[in-house]
Amino acid sequence: MSMSIVRLIRGQLTNLGVVALLGVWFFTLAPTVIGGPAAYIEVSGHSMDGTYATGDLVVTRKQDTYEVGDIVTFEVAGGGRVIHRIIGGDGVRGYTMQGDNNPTPDPWQPTDDEVVGASWLYLPQKAWVLHLPQHPWFPGVAAGLATLLVLGWDSRPRRKDQEQVDSCDRPTPDPASITVPAPDDRDLVLVATGVHPVIPTQRTGDHAELGRPSPSALRPTGRRVPAPRTAAPRGVLRPTGRRVAPPPPRKVLVP
Repeated sequence: MSMSIVRLIRGQLTNLGVVALLGVWFFTLAPTVIGGPAAYIEVSGHSMDGTYATGDLVVTRKQDTYEVGDIVTFEVAGGGRVIHRIIGGDGVRGYTMQGDNNPTPDPWQPTDDEVVGASWLYLPQKAWVLHLPQHPWFPGVAAGLATLLVLGWDSRPRRKDQEQVDSCDRPTPDPASITVPAPDDRDLVLVATGVHPVIPTQRTGDHAELGRPSPSALRPTGRRVPAPRTAAPRGVLRPTGRRVAPPPPRKVLVP
């Protein structure tokens, strides 16, 4: 198995892992304001002393129905939320609520629609996490982390880029090790002889002149081909390199 396929499989598994984690988070811990089932409650006051204390963080989850003894968070008039225990009633006519440290029941009787969720996770003295977005430095830190996450995600090697890298990593063959087959008798070898090249068309003696030869017609053979020697036609004088004396003057007799 090549490295490119291994990297591709690893990248796909990473993507599936991220999607799975996001899915688990959304269906378990996503806030109700974005469609999730969870609500994050900061305990304040002394009505639940002995169970919860001021500064505790309680995560509640929405359920279809609730039972006596469940600690639930419910909404009251004015937009506030209260976390108390169910001591009676039902979800249709309303639950009877009471704080563990209170001597009497609450005046509110929430129904199933008014209950935000039942206690699911308890974190002592961790409610300060809910106040982090109120700090002036929080937006800058969040933006920096988001930028690093995006840059790190974009810097992952893509399949096409990885294929290009793999092709660049392949060794380049040595030109000296490349063997070229010798041409057969029908190949045309051009030599700088000054003679216009011709190639026979048929075994009839006819010939056709060639224009500019194609690259495929030039093949190295590894042999030196001597220039052909052509006989000079009659009547053509060739230079010999010797100085020839002029002929003696002819005497002309005048009558």
